[in-house]
Amino acid sequence: MKFTHIQKGLLGINILSVLGFGAHYIQSANYEFVAYALSIVLVVGLLYGTLHITRFPTYIIAGITVWGLLHMMGGSVQTVDGVLYAYRIFPFFDGGGDFYILKMDQVVHAFLYGVVGLMTLHLLREVVGIKTHTIFIACVAIFAAAGFSIINEIIEFLATVNLPETGVGGYHNTVLDMIFNLTGAALAVSGYCVYKKLKM
Repeated sequence: MKFTHIQKGLLGINILSVLGFGAHYIQSANYEFVAYALSIVLVVGLLYGTLHITRFPTYIIAGITVWGLLHMMGGSVQTVDGVLYAYRIFPFFDGGGDFYILKMDQVVHAFLYGVVGLMTLHLLREVVGIKTHTIFIACVAIFAAAGFSIINEIIEFLATVNLPETGVGGYHNTVLDMIFNLTGAALAVSGYCVYKKLKM
């Protein structure tokens, strides 16, 4: 399959991001984010390797690219609260420790699984071919994205078990991640459906 100029450009951004940040994480012996860089390689490889089947639109590929950049920046860009992932955007709720809303990490989680929700919706409607039962299919896409996010939480758990030091956090962090994963998917898929409905 031949890629469009935009798709090639986005692929180039992904490659440069992984190579640049990956080299930084290897040099600083941050093996947690080395593993995350490898996961991005896997995701982008699957994304581009299956485009002839999935036919994902440009906005989804762009969404994955933005997530990849934010993910790589999250463990290296310094802020007043430490790395970017730890940055406290606004104190909607502060229960102490990890129990804090709103952090950059939570925004990135919501963004990623919003994109995954849109990917699932696209696959169900455009590849599988289900053009009816919009509300039901939207719900399936939302909960499929939230379910898929469990893989992310398992990777984070494995990092805490196998690495001497990580920035993953504890129980509150895990549950808040799951809440933002579901919220991001719900907002993205619902917003897309409303937008398409208004265009009809």
